[in-house]
Amino acid sequence: MEKETMEQLRDRLNSSSQFLQSNDMRVIEVREGHAKVEMIIDEQILNVHGFVHGGALFSLADTAAGAASFATGRDSVTLSASINYIKPGTGGKLIGIAQEISRGRTTGVYEVFIFNDHETLLSRATFTMFFLDGERHKK
Repeated sequence: MEKETMEQLRDRLNSSSQFLQSNDMRVIEVREGHAKVEMIIDEQILNVHGFVHGGALFSLADTAAGAASFATGRDSVTLSASINYIKPGTGGKLIGIAQEISRGRTTGVYEVFIFNDHETLLSRATFTMFFLDGERHKK
């Protein structure tokens, strides 16, 4: 089987996830250990205070970390995560940027920063991703 290009990976992630599509998320850029994902801010993702709901920020961070980990050529799932909410989410768009911190045999650690379209840092998260390889995840 041929190795998937980064463009093919980006397209696969964008087209195969109903969750991304229904939440106006799009993988913009992906390369080994790095990903950039954007999310439109609309009334569907606002909390009772009129700011972006923390769950939407977390979902964006999780998607960015997952895309960055997939760019290693290995599919993965989230093993653990923590997020710090720094500023209220406002603006027209969210931008999540994930960067690989560490990669081992079974796990990878990714740091994600989320900004709005005014370049204001809204949150910072750390994700540990578990790599799904070969027969280990087939039952």
